[in-house]
Amino acid sequence: MDNEKMEVLQSADQYLYKLKSGVLELVKLMQEEKEQEAILIIPEIADGIDWITKVIDLTKDVQKEHINLENINEHLETIIEALENQDYILVSDIFNYEIIPILDKIHDEIKIIIAN
Repeated sequence: MDNEKMEVLQSADQYLYKLKSGVLELVKLMQEEKEQEAILIIPEIADGIDWITKVIDLTKDVQKEHINLENINEHLETIIEALENQDYILVSDIFNYEIIPILDKIHDEIKIIIAN
């Protein structure tokens, strides 16, 4: 396997722990009705998700099975709409019940690639 791609996947593996932690922090803040604090970390989460999707795209040739992003962009669009409508419960739910499971699956698949 290309060493550079392996290094990128290892970086993604480590970064996904931080990204998922950030998403869980956002969910916690939303549930505590600290929406303004939560909104401040959304750009960082969006940048992290963007970076992970680029890593997946750049490492397709070393993936035994293509890592599916499972409509993550569709969920992000729904989050944007919910933010525009100030529906913070929906924002929290999408991050908690849609985005976290997708990130968990991506993380599991990256771990398998690194292990082999």
